[in-house]
Amino acid sequence: VEGQPDKQMVVAHRGGAQIGPENTAAAFDLAVADLIHADILELDIHVAGDGEFVVIHDRTVDRVTGEGSGCDTAQDTEEETFGSVRVDELDVDALQAFDAGHCWQDPQADDGASDDELYPFRGAGVQIPRLDDVLGYYSEQRILIEIKEVPEDRVQDLIDLVVDRDALARTCFLDFDEHGAAAVSEALPEGGCVTMSAEGTRCWAADAILPFGGGACEDYDVGWFPEENSGFNLKKQRLVDNVHATGAPVFYWTINEEPMMEEILDLGADGLVTDRPDVLRDLLQLRD
Repeated sequence: VEGQPDKQMVVAHRGGAQIGPENTAAAFDLAVADLIHADILELDIHVAGDGEFVVIHDRTVDRVTGEGSGCDTAQDTEEETFGSVRVDELDVDALQAFDAGHCWQDPQADDGASDDELYPFRGAGVQIPRLDDVLGYYSEQRILIEIKEVPEDRVQDLIDLVVDRDALARTCFLDFDEHGAAAVSEALPEGGCVTMSAEGTRCWAADAILPFGGGACEDYDVGWFPEENSGFNLKKQRLVDNVHATGAPVFYWTINEEPMMEEILDLGADGLVTDRPDVLRDLLQLRD
């Protein structure tokens, strides 16, 4: 992921959360298949109760499996947890007994679709993956690991796992927390990749938006931006150019609508993080 790539890239957010059950092999398989061929799989990790690194966004399983509070459970925020069945209180065997495809609804399903059409992955054996298995199975795939909540004393274990799987050169780490990102940077061997933290995003955004710049910002391996923040439009040529001047690529997240994809690609962004990697791939092929 480091360095400016020679093509604009498709980053499948949670494997492509609108093409299959997020953060599962069901979505990953679709994203890496020939029709889409995502350049990067983005995924989230937590630590299970037995210490295993597992691939899931929320602190709880409710929203994706229907357990506990059910499928209508709100998505966790950084500050708030909405489900009741916690990942860190269960071992991997217990977590993998849940149906991780239970709640996924096909966004393309017609009005009046049957339950089988609306929930095509329900009861299909979709599991919450172990990170170790993902790194092993998708052994040729670039991967972006977003660290949700990993204690600092487990960061080295995470790095060791990636190294043991011979995946360091194709993996980048994302931790929006500045202290977490710093802990990963310190633990990484030479050549490791860490994206911009939230603090870095704010600094580079301010530098691009303020009339005379916002002052010196730290360099990162990868620039990482939402399309807007706190009401400020971050789709700025100056922002892309400023980060490119450091030698880092620029990615925007999470971009699902084609007109906005076009707008950001026109700025020269190196890739987009999207729940619809199929739409983005089709668009990039048309632009070639």
